[in-house]
Amino acid sequence: MKKLSDATIVGQQGINLIERITLEMGFAWNPTNIDVGIDGYIETRDGATGHATNCIIQVQSRATEGQFECETDDSFEYRCAAKDLDYWMGGNAPVILVRSRPKTGEAYWVSVKDYFRELGIRKNAKIAFNKVRNRFDQSAKDTLFRLATPLDSGQYLGTKPRAENIYSNLLKLAPLPRHYYVAQTQYRTPPEIFARLREITTAVRGEWLLTNKTMISFHDLRDHPWTAVSEVGTCEEFDTGEWSSTNDAARQRLFVQLLNICLKEKLFPKGIKFSRDHEFYYFRATKDLSDREYSYQSRENRTTRVVFKGYPKKSDHTKMSFYRHSAMEVHFVRYGGEWYLQLTPNYHFTRDGERTSLYAPNLVSGIKRLENNQAVHGQVVMWASVLTERNLFEGGSRFIDFTTMNTFQLEVGIDDRSWLGREEAEKRSALADEGQGTLL
Repeated sequence: MKKLSDATIVGQQGINLIERITLEMGFAWNPTNIDVGIDGYIETRDGATGHATNCIIQVQSRATEGQFECETDDSFEYRCAAKDLDYWMGGNAPVILVRSRPKTGEAYWVSVKDYFRELGIRKNAKIAFNKVRNRFDQSAKDTLFRLATPLDSGQYLGTKPRAENIYSNLLKLAPLPRHYYVAQTQYRTPPEIFARLREITTAVRGEWLLTNKTMISFHDLRDHPWTAVSEVGTCEEFDTGEWSSTNDAARQRLFVQLLNICLKEKLFPKGIKFSRDHEFYYFRATKDLSDREYSYQSRENRTTRVVFKGYPKKSDHTKMSFYRHSAMEVHFVRYGGEWYLQLTPNYHFTRDGERTSLYAPNLVSGIKRLENNQAVHGQVVMWASVLTERNLFEGGSRFIDFTTMNTFQLEVGIDDRSWLGREEAEKRSALADEGQGTLL
């Protein structure tokens, strides 16, 4: 059942008290209805003529049922939140804070900008109310009239405070195996090692790298089948944490190289291939070249995106013009001692599901021009889901995994709807496809 709290009732009683006193002064009261730091506006009026002045004072109400802070017979205190104080001090319209106790009809006020004019007082963020000088009643009428915005200045109310969540394209790397292994080998090239391993087992794993006849891997090279391709007596065990935190550029390149190899092993069973020519990952074509969909959890609900799709020729719908594959570029980066995968959505266009389309550069640049921030964000979320989902039956790399996408919260933000124009009908149509936010 819906619940109306006592605090909400007291808060409204405080606003009602301010309205009653304001009207008794002969001024107009205009509630904001939506409290973002200001509860309403007082518009002053010329008592002699009855003419409204179009001069305003912004009002923030703080009401309580009990004792005020540090209350005595003559005074009390109130400490302002830094976020509220920053907002009240913005703009060029005066702001008053009214502290009240509705059940006794008491109300007291201060002009916030005047009170916190000195930096030292503002830093303390504490207001000392005098119960005589700061009484909010008929005696404050003339002072409020003088405080109101001068006629020769424009009214600027300041921006409404708005927190905003920032979604990055960084996926934090989950903890890696505690150790990695290094061993000498007589083989000079990776194909030679793969060929030898296939003679021994059908479950050939690729989470290793070869440099100067030295194998480096998260696999224990002292175990089968690695003993067939490495010299067991030369195998050494090292701490992965020390390697991942190194500042030596050459060692760091090897570390990133091994991470990339493990990533390929993780994604291949998911139907995602790495293109050496373009240096990005992309969803492979289906065997019959039919559309392929990927289902995942977006920020709000479960949704589906078409990650492989064919487009027929306009002149002959029985023939395909090209196929579009969802793709991503990735880079392993280290920030603040932590490793992340930085992913950037992209597209791959082929003529038959395998060979790159001759028109791929034009098709990619065309779709990039159509993309907006929401579309790119949707793809980042989709790829993050691909990288973080766990399926015991896919058989991907067991050495590399990722946590959730990094997000940040800013104390300030922008309401995009207030300044972004509506997309042209043609552009919105081009951006629409099967699934939520899928691009053509």
